[in-house]
Amino acid sequence: MTQKELTKDLQDIIDICKDSVKGYETAADKIEQGDLQTLFLRLSQQRKGFVEEIKNEALKLGTELDESGSTKGFFHRTWLATKAVFSRETNEKVINESMQGEKVAVENYNKILGNENIPRYLREILEEQQKLIKGAILQLNGLKAEV
Repeated sequence: MTQKELTKDLQDIIDICKDSVKGYETAADKIEQGDLQTLFLRLSQQRKGFVEEIKNEALKLGTELDESGSTKGFFHRTWLATKAVFSRETNEKVINESMQGEKVAVENYNKILGNENIPRYLREILEEQQKLIKGAILQLNGLKAEV
């Protein structure tokens, strides 16, 4: 894996994590149930931690990453906010959209983890983050049944 390829892959992960931060903050603002707000804010903070961890590791590799998030994520967040405002089934729809975003994140992690040449220490960090994202999917899925 070249430095350029690694930088691009890490940037993709940063983008999806930043999108998650903003998406969860948007969801927390739009949701009416206190428990869900707390969960979304906690997941937002967790993703902020992911971003910082990846940025620090990238700096050690001599790479600086952009923190803006993706354009695709911007449109997803805008749609999520609009849907939440006009939907009768706000909580369920917000949970579903959050789960969809997490599934995209898992796919992005799978892509970078599929490369055998990624440094071992970085692989371990990304695997742990992916494990936490998968846990969030399970938690959100459990909440769907309660809504």
